[in-house]
Amino acid sequence: MTVVTAPQERSASSDPIAGSSATSGIATAALIIMLGNVLSRALGLAREQLASGLFGTGDAIAAFTVADNVHTLVFDLAVSGMLQAALIPTLAQWAAPDSATRAELRRISGALLTLVLLVVGTVTSLGIVFAPALVRGMTALGGGEEARGPETVALTITLVRWVLPAVLLLSAGTVLMAVLYALGRVTAPSLSLAARNAAIVTSVTLLSGTLGVRSLALGIVVGAGLIVLLQLLPLRRCGALPRPNLAFGHPAVRETLRLYLPIFLGLMVSTVAVVIDRNLAWGAGEDALGAMRYATTLVQLVLGLVAAAISLAALPTLSRHHAAGDEAAFRETLGRALAMVTLLILPATLGLAAIGRPTVELLFGHGQTGDAEARMIWVALLGYLPGTLCAAYDQVLIFAFYARRNTRTPVLVGVAAVGVYFLVAVSLVRPFGMLGLVLANSAQFAAHAAVMWVLARRGFGVGDAALARSATRCALAALGSAVTSFVSWWVLLTLIPEPSGDTAGVVREMALVAIPITLGGLVYVVALHTLRVEEMALLRRGLLRRVLPRFVG
Repeated sequence: MTVVTAPQERSASSDPIAGSSATSGIATAALIIMLGNVLSRALGLAREQLASGLFGTGDAIAAFTVADNVHTLVFDLAVSGMLQAALIPTLAQWAAPDSATRAELRRISGALLTLVLLVVGTVTSLGIVFAPALVRGMTALGGGEEARGPETVALTITLVRWVLPAVLLLSAGTVLMAVLYALGRVTAPSLSLAARNAAIVTSVTLLSGTLGVRSLALGIVVGAGLIVLLQLLPLRRCGALPRPNLAFGHPAVRETLRLYLPIFLGLMVSTVAVVIDRNLAWGAGEDALGAMRYATTLVQLVLGLVAAAISLAALPTLSRHHAAGDEAAFRETLGRALAMVTLLILPATLGLAAIGRPTVELLFGHGQTGDAEARMIWVALLGYLPGTLCAAYDQVLIFAFYARRNTRTPVLVGVAAVGVYFLVAVSLVRPFGMLGLVLANSAQFAAHAAVMWVLARRGFGVGDAALARSATRCALAALGSAVTSFVSWWVLLTLIPEPSGDTAGVVREMALVAIPITLGGLVYVVALHTLRVEEMALLRRGLLRRVLPRFVG
């Protein structure tokens, strides 16, 4: 069969998403992804609240966390890192609507889907068979059975076997989502993770009484199946449903694998770091893994709403600008993406630092999670926040290198950053326990972001002047917002007495979070308007264009 060559890239001047239109398009796409992430993260938060209330931070949730980590590590190694690094940049070249190009897109994506199913199906089958060995590898350094008992280890093995089939379904869904992202169809992929979390919440709500913590694993498998189903209809509507085939020698397939190889090697190193981190956390105390899990939920909520949305929205446009050789448009798009991240990540991280304690108490301090466990979650959250701030910028910079077909540089930097993690973790885990591991994670993200920033400035520029101006104004506004939130929480804490009833207690906790957030948010918006931060106007116009398309040009 004749292989159709990739369509010629248009110049930036003729590209309908170039220049200011590209910036507006990224803002609109980012808002769609962000809204999907809001729903997904809200359901994910509900999932973790249910887990916290039903299973606490002890052995049951530790067993599930290790099993979930095995599932995530296998998925990351197999496919997850391929989405942004290789699939979207490659498939974006085949996004033209003409029939010949669309047919070739179906052939390429079908070959990739077939390859993924064959490889991942084999890996997950082996994982199910050798689950005991996987669990030993994840827990031996932390004491294994001696640390938590044979019952907890046996439960962990069972959960690994329950959850691994989800990897195969998630891998297929990732290929399907990549096709839609490459075509600029972001709605279905954005809603998919929300559907997955909804399945988990439903499973836990209905089945936790009979299955216990196994209900979480069952929900993950069902949710992965929903991700696949949700992509099929929009792919069929736009004539891009992958056609399974064995054309593994297609140039686009080879290019995808070439781009992914450095990512895979880097993920191998990262996997070693995660395995050691889980081992150390397994033996760092009964509640360490649970506290780290729930704190991670909050920081991932922030990253998902900010960095992931903006990075995914910008990636196809950055890829097209690079392919067209328009470096000025590339730098402008990257600078705008970084500025939009700044607009959102600063108030989020500073705000969480200001009112992290009442937030944790409201969300997790109920049921099987008492005051002492909630305090551990809060401590872990504070330790994660510096790394969260750095990771938001880091993700955009990584995607910028991916858009330039350069996956090697982020991997090499990632390997060096893992070295930073090991150095800090080994130094701090003995005196500080769980907090030492959390700070090591933040140090890893900070080191990675700093090096990527230097390399990006030297390699292609990041719009330093405009970005610095926007960052300074956003930082001032975010600092004022955080101070307002903290002061209002402290005042309310003294004004509102602790009630005796559980319902009144929850109402008080909600007030201690909602009122400071509202006041801090108002201060931030007013400050942005006063300081004339342009990115705020872009996001507002993108939202209006999506919600009220008839009235916005």
